[in-house]
Amino acid sequence: METADFLRERMLTEDKTLGCFSELYTSFWLYWLGPGSAGSDVLYEVELHKLQAAEAALGPSLSRLPWTLAQCLLLLYLSRDAEARALLARDVSKLMLKLEHLAPLLGVLERAEQWALLRDWLAETGPLIIGFRSEDLAPYGDYWAVVVEQLPEAESAMWSTLQAMLPFSRTVYENALAAHGRWDRWVDLQMCMGQDPLSFRATALKPIEKDAPELLLPFYHQAVERYVLQKNREGYKAATRLLKRLAKLYARLKKGERWEQFIAVFASRNSRLRALQEELRKGGLLS
Repeated sequence: METADFLRERMLTEDKTLGCFSELYTSFWLYWLGPGSAGSDVLYEVELHKLQAAEAALGPSLSRLPWTLAQCLLLLYLSRDAEARALLARDVSKLMLKLEHLAPLLGVLERAEQWALLRDWLAETGPLIIGFRSEDLAPYGDYWAVVVEQLPEAESAMWSTLQAMLPFSRTVYENALAAHGRWDRWVDLQMCMGQDPLSFRATALKPIEKDAPELLLPFYHQAVERYVLQKNREGYKAATRLLKRLAKLYARLKKGERWEQFIAVFASRNSRLRALQEELRKGGLLS
């Protein structure tokens, strides 16, 4: 316990840019005095009391982020997780939470296979970390994948949470949609975000072309119109590439007549754009 006192004292006054003693303190309670080790509820209560007393004792010199996270860990051990989540939510504007800060807490629930609690933590803490880059949230998506695998009824909570976290959760949301074959939502998301098919490798769209090619039609059509509106040669070349892919999609859907009607109207509507007409002929789309 002398070690616990030493780590706590250093952690609570450590500069927030360092975090060295915070990591050591967390490791101490995770691996030395965690549940199933030499720890006990009495030790957790005593340590929690010392942490709470430190707020008044240290005043403005208190390092609030590790102080909050340390209490949350102990509250989890004491099966008082609702108090822990409330503590995080209360000071969220001051904490600047990152996923790495929450990982030890989420890991405790995952190792204990407390899937319902982990679902609740993911749903409530996700919006608290939305101010960071989408790619940094990849482990957050992994937690959701495990929860939904073990607790299928948690899927609706996953979708609503990831949607609420947009645009920061975009990558995680995209990956989840693809993993679950939700191609309609996947395409809608790309269109809302202003993406177009040329932003993706052809292989990325293959599963949709195979399972639900009709969903790609508005995606391609929207992108074609956007490139034409650029009114330059590069835009026309991009539009032509997309139109050639569109022709294949219509053929796959056995809607050749509909394609012929579309390309005829498209060419007529843009007949004054000579450079576009040239690109269409080069691409074999016009005779």
